[in-house]
Amino acid sequence: MSTRNGVNYAPPIDLGGVVLLDTHHEGYDRTIGAFLVPLEGGAFFLVETGPGSTLSRLREGIRTAGFELDGLQKIFVTHIHLDHAGAAGQLSRETGAVVVVHRRGAPHLVDPSRLLASAGRLYGDAMGRLWGDVVPVLEERIEIVEGGETLTVDNRTLRVLYTPGHASHHVCFLLDDGSLFTGDAAAIRLPGSEVIRPAVPPPEIDLELWEMSIDAMRAVGAERLMLTHFGEVTEVDSHLATVPRKNRHWAEEVLNGLHAGDSQEVLEARIVALSRNELVKGGALGDVIARHAVSSDARLTVMGLTRYWRKHHPERIEESTP
Repeated sequence: MSTRNGVNYAPPIDLGGVVLLDTHHEGYDRTIGAFLVPLEGGAFFLVETGPGSTLSRLREGIRTAGFELDGLQKIFVTHIHLDHAGAAGQLSRETGAVVVVHRRGAPHLVDPSRLLASAGRLYGDAMGRLWGDVVPVLEERIEIVEGGETLTVDNRTLRVLYTPGHASHHVCFLLDDGSLFTGDAAAIRLPGSEVIRPAVPPPEIDLELWEMSIDAMRAVGAERLMLTHFGEVTEVDSHLATVPRKNRHWAEEVLNGLHAGDSQEVLEARIVALSRNELVKGGALGDVIARHAVSSDARLTVMGLTRYWRKHHPERIEESTP
């Protein structure tokens, strides 16, 4: 780890056939990653791009890894949230790369106005600082997937899994070496701790669908998980088995607060305390706790899980507190 202009800089990490690029979002290392997969003749493809605000650092990471931007062949995005696909349009326009995305997400890459309006309601004046410019992807450079396809890029193949739950348009990509690029479907696990943190922002959380997606992910026999937040996980089955349990635990904590009539602020305090207790118990230090807080903050967690209960199980909210 080195420091540049007061910001931690983590160089690309060779994971064996896959290179992990750190976008250094908001000056934090090891929170949002993108994955570079080498092809023949110096070409490569990316899985995830990070947001537009970190595009310069992504470009730097590509060069540091020994590649030139004009070697980019394709961009695979697990879903269209700005921390995963925000830079896809600009990269595609610069390089001519095709962007692979689920059918439900494709229209919002071609015309991101609704996506930006939705994000703007969540982030307000911080939109520009957090996410930067979001450039539309040209429609002719969109490749739509549904799930179940096997895609070939030069000498590599990827199998597409449809994995809704975090978002209705979420997919995972299984590379031919057994690497499963999970986006947010396998939640968040940042270096420095083995604690798994739910990724449950509004507006589309569906825990029942998510559990079906986890079953599908466990069934493919991946050798390792590649988490956008953040990096390689080799304990595949135990990690995936933990995700739905952790999602349910956090969801029940929010439900308990709703039963108690908690305000938004009190609900957020519940989640802050729950997260911190888990991390401290797991031996996490202060910098790890800080990185977790910015990766999926308490406000969005409460909003996402509250919406889940109200949309999918309003009868549970009406129950009296045990």
